Amino acid sequence: MTRIPVWRSVAEIPADLGATAVTIGNFDGVHRGHRAVLDQLTAVAAERALAPVALTFWPHPRHVCVMPGVPRLVTGQHERDELLGEAGLRGVLDLEFTWDFAQHSPEDFVRIFLVEALHMRCIVMGEDSRFGKDNAGDLAAMRELGTRYGFEVVTVEEYGPGAQGEGARISSSAVRAALETGDVAHAARMLGRPHRVSDVVHHGFKRGRELGFPTANLGPAPEGLVPADGVYAGYLTVTAQAPEHEGTPPLVRAPATISIGTNPTFRVDDGPAPRMVEAYVHGPQDLDLYGDTVRLEFVDRQRPTLRFDSIDELIAQMRRDKAVTVRTLEGEALGAEARD
Repeated sequence: MTRIPVWRSVAEIPADLGATAVTIGNFDGVHRGHRAVLDQLTAVAAERALAPVALTFWPHPRHVCVMPGVPRLVTGQHERDELLGEAGLRGVLDLEFTWDFAQHSPEDFVRIFLVEALHMRCIVMGEDSRFGKDNAGDLAAMRELGTRYGFEVVTVEEYGPGAQGEGARISSSAVRAALETGDVAHAARMLGRPHRVSDVVHHGFKRGRELGFPTANLGPAPEGLVPADGVYAGYLTVTAQAPEHEGTPPLVRAPATISIGTNPTFRVDDGPAPRMVEAYVHGPQDLDLYGDTVRLEFVDRQRPTLRFDSIDELIAQMRRDKAVTVRTLEGEALGAEARD
C-alpha cells in the first residue's frame, strides 16, 4: 500500500499540489458511510482533474468545545489518518483543533484553509454538514461562499449497506454503540473491516505463560476503542518492532484469542482492578513481543468474562476458547473468499 502524505499544518502543504477537491470531517472510524463520501470525492476529483484531499482535525472538536473524552473515539489519530490514506486521496490535512481555531467564522475557515491553503475548486459535503464558529456554516452558506470564491459544491449522503439493512445510515455513534456492547461483528459490517486496537506490548503478570497460554498485554490506554469485556476471536499483527527484534520476521495477521477484562478468577478482594487487553497468539509459544507495537483485529465475540472456581477449570475453558477461535476464523476466511 502506498502511504499518502499527512500534513499537520498549512505550511506543510506542497507548493505543487495544484487545485484540489476537498471533503471535511472528523472521520472517526472511517466507516463505510465515510468511504461513500471519500469514493464520491475521488470520482469528482478525477472528472475535474483535481487532487482529492481530506481535511480533518485532532483532537475531536467535541473534546475541545464540549467535554474532554466524550464521545469515546472509535479510532485514534494515527489509525484514522492511515485509513484515510487507503481511500485513494492525494493527501490529508490534519489540523490541530484548539479553542482559538474554533473561533474562525465560516467564511474565514473556508477562505484561509480551503481556498488559500488548498486552492480548492470543488468541495464534497453532506447535506447536514456544519463548519465554522458555533457550527454556523451550513450547505446554503457553503454554496454562497462557492459563488464568492469560485468553487463548486457537490453534495453526497453518508449512506452504505451493512448497518440495519441495505441503504441504512452508518454513523460513528452506531459503530461506537456496537463496540461498547461487544458486538464487534456488527461493527465490522459497518466499518467494512474488523475493528482495530493498537499499542506497545507491555509486561503483565505472566499468569498466561504459567498456564500454558502466554499473552501479549496492551497498556491501559491503547489507540482505538476497546470493546466490552469478554473473549474474542481475532488477529494480531506486529506493525513496528522494538529495536532488539529488528531482523526477525514480524507476525502478520496471526490468529489470536483476545481477552478483555479484570481477570476475576485471580481477584482476591472487591476493590478496583485494572482492565486488561490480552492476546494469546496461536502458534509458537516462545514469542518475544515486548516493546513491539501490535494491532489487534476483533472478528467476533465468543463469550463474556467469567470467574472460575479453580485454575483447572480456567485452563479447560481457555482450551475451548482457542478451539472456538479457530472455527470462527476459518469461517471468516471462507466468507472472505466467497465475497471475493
